[in-house]
Amino acid sequence: MRGYNEDVLGEVRAKSDIVEVISEYVALKQAGKTYKGLCPFHSEKTPSFVVSPEKQLFHCFGCGAGGDVFSFVMKAENLGFAEAARLLADRAGISIREESEEAHEARERRRALYEANEAACEYYQHVLTESPEASEARAYVRRRGLSEQTVRKFRLGYALPSWDALLKALTKKGVPREALFDAGLVAQGKEPDSGYDRFRARLVFPICDTSGRVMGFGGRVLDDSVPKYLNSPETAVFKKGRNLYGLHLAKDAIRRDSAAVIVEGYMDAITAHQHGFDHVVASLGTALTEEQARALRCYASQVVIAYDADAAGAAATVRGMEILAAARLDVRVASLPAGEDPDSTLRRGGREALLQVLRAARPLVDYKLHLAISSSDCTTTEGKVSAARGAARVLATIRSAVERSEYTRKVASEIGVEPGALARDVEALVMAARPAGPPGQRAPGDRNAASRHTKSEDDIARSGEMMKVLEAEKMLLRLMAESGEVQRAVLGEVGPDGFHDPRHREIVRAIAAQAAGLGRGAGAEARAKAGDEDGDEDGDEGEREGEAGAGVGEGSTVDPSKVIGALDGEEVRRYAAGIFVGQAGETRGDPAKMAQDCLGVLREHRLRARIREIEKELASLGSTGEMERSRDLLAELGSLRARLSKEFQPFSGTG
Repeated sequence: MRGYNEDVLGEVRAKSDIVEVISEYVALKQAGKTYKGLCPFHSEKTPSFVVSPEKQLFHCFGCGAGGDVFSFVMKAENLGFAEAARLLADRAGISIREESEEAHEARERRRALYEANEAACEYYQHVLTESPEASEARAYVRRRGLSEQTVRKFRLGYALPSWDALLKALTKKGVPREALFDAGLVAQGKEPDSGYDRFRARLVFPICDTSGRVMGFGGRVLDDSVPKYLNSPETAVFKKGRNLYGLHLAKDAIRRDSAAVIVEGYMDAITAHQHGFDHVVASLGTALTEEQARALRCYASQVVIAYDADAAGAAATVRGMEILAAARLDVRVASLPAGEDPDSTLRRGGREALLQVLRAARPLVDYKLHLAISSSDCTTTEGKVSAARGAARVLATIRSAVERSEYTRKVASEIGVEPGALARDVEALVMAARPAGPPGQRAPGDRNAASRHTKSEDDIARSGEMMKVLEAEKMLLRLMAESGEVQRAVLGEVGPDGFHDPRHREIVRAIAAQAAGLGRGAGAEARAKAGDEDGDEDGDEGEREGEAGAGVGEGSTVDPSKVIGALDGEEVRRYAAGIFVGQAGETRGDPAKMAQDCLGVLREHRLRARIREIEKELASLGSTGEMERSRDLLAELGSLRARLSKEFQPFSGTG
């Protein structure tokens, strides 16, 4: 499958428990037989992401993402199947030999980059602690109040002023020059074969992924040189906008408290950790990105932004809050004293000083209103108008009418304007932001618009009927995966072609194929029996029946993750995962009885569909005079209606 031997993939799958793997990315809580958490692939406040240890599948009922452990790693790490399989194999200690040359080369390049970065990290650490030329750097670290334990924890280092100290040291140790260039540790010189160290005369901060592997570096000068900070360029393993500094050290504390604090710089994060704030991470000195917000949402539900207390910091805070709020995180902002950052606040007042700031953190709306009002002089008429205008723009973004009204009254009092006037300005902005009505909306004087664009009662009932049919088909698929008896009953009565959704038909065929593989002996016996009893002429039909029923003897269950693996296309695999994971308790009870109830829904639908066909044909025959055909149809219609009345309750339109 997908370039790998199925036996090898089966071993990787067996040793990669999906709950354990996903728990490295998402905070999961047990809910009965399944585990739940906030989906890492879309924004949500209420957990709709479900992991089934029994079926080794995951599914999000919010965005539809789903699949097996391979699918999750592919989506979470943005990898192809080959790389995801390799990652899981390495994690499980399994050697995978089968891989394409291209995938092998990509994996080797990434491995070389990690090895080069690790070698550089060790070199920089050694220089900081041992080199006489690093005395100034050691003095700087002491002035910043960092302990030796903290320096070791964050693996701080120092890059010598020399143009090629790192290049010479690492090539001497056997690190390939190509890897040093590819990792951004060495830059190309003017001559073709020359190179020079990217980081020189800088305190070096290793940047790690969530597993603790060094991806890149940040470097800070010790004097007034520019640029003050320098980061590694983006490489195959380092994407600045996707990572948060210190997350590998903070993730356990963040998961434990379901809360994180984001600061701006390396020293802010390091000093915070030294003072016991283990749930602090840094945004690498850049504007917060959606990828960083999603990374945090895997561990936390609440985030506090504690950026520098200057104009640039305030602007970055607002942008960051918007991004975090869009990721459905509870966002608050900590207002630091003027001219301070978290590092200086801690060094000035210790742990208690920053703790007070974090405790006083304001929600998103409060902070934006504070900025809008505080930027104007509300003692003057012009200032009041300016503050009211800015506040109105913020208030108009509040969805709840009650919340908007309460904030409007509070702000009007603070600015010193009449609440009703401010409320009218806010409502005008709200109305202006609303989209125009949908195409086909009834215009004044259009008396027939409602009848043209409103579904009839028959249409609504028919829509409800199909919904009920599709839900019954989903339930049958779940039951078929768990019971050979149900497989035999469904394949015998409706077969794959009897399912209405084309995805359901594909899944049925995959279930039947796996069941056939599990019970080839039964299939061969069925084919032999059919051939012996009916002769060669009917042997083909007996063979087809034998194949359809192969392996579906009583107790012949199938592995849903293998069924999904046999499906073509990511969309249908996600859809199938959602079906097999299901909701808690959906398949409790007698599988055979539940299957018969579902098959009954399909029988009823077939009856009603045929009745509608006859009624439509009779209507078309009304003016043609085909009396004999009409009599035949009326007789069939009467028979079907009598059967419908006898066998089924009147359709209610609900599941």
